[in-house]
Formats: sequence, C-alpha cells, structure tokens
Amino acid sequence: AEAKKSFYKKFLYEPFPVESSLADVLQDHVNAEIASGTVSSKQDVMEWIGWTYFYRRITQNPTYYGLETADKEDVQSFLSDLIEDTLEDLQDAGCVSIATCGKETEVRPEFLGKVASFYYLHYKTAALFAERCHQKMAVQECFEALCDASEYDEMPVRHNEELLNADLASQVMEHGGFAVDTRNAEDPHFKVNVMLQAYLGRLPLPISDYALDTKSALDQSVRIIQAMVDVCSNEGWLGSTLNCVLVLQML
Repeated sequence: AEAKKSFYKKFLYEPFPVESSLADVLQDHVNAEIASGTVSSKQDVMEWIGWTYFYRRITQNPTYYGLETADKEDVQSFLSDLIEDTLEDLQDAGCVSIATCGKETEVRPEFLGKVASFYYLHYKTAALFAERCHQKMAVQECFEALCDASEYDEMPVRHNEELLNADLASQVMEHGGFAVDTRNAEDPHFKVNVMLQAYLGRLPLPISDYALDTKSALDQSVRIIQAMVDVCSNEGWLGSTLNCVLVLQML
C-alpha cells in the first residue's frame, strides 16, 4: 500500500515533461527559415532541427513521436523522412523549389513562400492563393478566398451553432449578400463567411459569442488580404489587386 501511495504521489508532485508540437507545424517554420536564407539545403534543415527542443525530446521520449528507439540511426532516418515530406509539402504549395545537385538537395524560396513567411501565414494559405488568385478576380472571389484561408480552420463551431450559421446565412442572402451553400453550415469557413458578411451588412448576430468570433476573424483578415494583394500585384493583375484592396477597406 505504501509503495502504491508513493507511486501516485509521483504524479502529484513531479510534473510531466512538456513535449514538442513542432512536427505539426514544421512546414511553416522551415518555410520561414528558407525564406530568410538561414537554410538552403536538406542538410541545413537537418542541422537546424538538431538545435530545437523537438530534437531533444525525440532522443528523450522517442515512442511519443512514433520511434521505437532513440538510436542515432533511427532518429536520423526518422528526421530525414520528416524533412523530405516537409519540403515536398512546401514545394507542392509553391513556397519553395527543390533541386538535386550531386548528392545534396538544395532548396530555394519562391515568392509565395516569402509572402507566407512575411505575413505569418500557413503554407496551405499560400497554396490556396496559387490556386484561387487569377487575373480577373471579382470582389466576391477575393472575399471567398479570404474566408477559405487555413488561418480559419480552427474557428469554433460550437454545439448547435450550425443552425445559427444557416439562419445567419439566410439573413445575409435576404439582404443582398453573397450566396452561400447552407449544406456547409458546420464548416468553420462557412461561419467566417456569414459572420463577416453580417458585419459588412450591419446585421444583428445571433448570440454574444459571435461578436467575439467576428472580432477574431477580423483581426486575422488584414494580414491575409494584404498577402493576397502582394500575390496579385506581383503578377501584375491590377483589377484583382484593386478588388483585394477594396475588400480590405470594406472590412
């Protein structure tokens, strides 16, 4: 009994170590390092990770991160695969370019990667801009691209709020707002869309939580649209650039 008591006291008085969550957002951090010129090859990324808390915790608690052992070879193999996947994600998003020079894998920043780094945007938002921005973007397209940004993935949609979202969407459309598909009422991006349209139309919000959520969405919106302005202006798309600026002014 005494031994069991000591066992439980350990959990009360000795805190658990804080684990790293870097692997979940590694693309954004690596993109920032590439954009700033800190790293320019796969080996540079490997050495950069070696100085992180993430690396320290892998060697101390490998099973938490999906490794069987903390052997040097296993850790190196795990990190090599992780870095390769990360760089491929960034290349697919248009943030970096990868070239093989002999045995070395070189990486160079692209304009989208620099924009994402400068505005602290998710690399998937940069990929969204590459997909959605074009020479003749209408105001509605600019607005919808903003609402679909990855920065809004975590916008809370609480219990039964999908019903409130659908009701708000109906009000928005009745007052001449942009059309939305109410079948997506549970989606965080749908909620951002109808909240911002309600803000633009000065429509009443259903509950007080929506006022806080709207402020959160507005706070994020400025840097997202500014990045979109940079992307369009870099391509020389005057009309699209002006429409993005118009959305920014509206908000």
